[in-house]
Amino acid sequence: MTKVATGATYKPVNVGTKELKNRLSHFLRLVREGETVNVMDRAEVVAQIRPVRGARARLDEQVLRELERDGLITRGRGRVPDFKPVRTRRRGRRTLSEMLIEDRG
Repeated sequence: MTKVATGATYKPVNVGTKELKNRLSHFLRLVREGETVNVMDRAEVVAQIRPVRGARARLDEQVLRELERDGLITRGRGRVPDFKPVRTRRRGRRTLSEMLIEDRG
């Protein structure tokens, strides 16, 4: 338990790496609500995930520029090429799904 300025106490959120990986969305939701999550590895805190102050007020583009400037991300350059749809072949007059249903009996 940790004592805070108001005199109240709270239990910090501690999570192991495996549980964090499996339930990342849950812990990100807690962070969005203002919680700080301690990431543990063998009973030792190795990282903290905490809310970013004022992140919602900034534009996404500004945040991306800062992350790129700090070397934390590399942004894509150019456009992803369009892919042609995969052509399917029909054998005879039956569809593949019809043949599978027949085969499975």
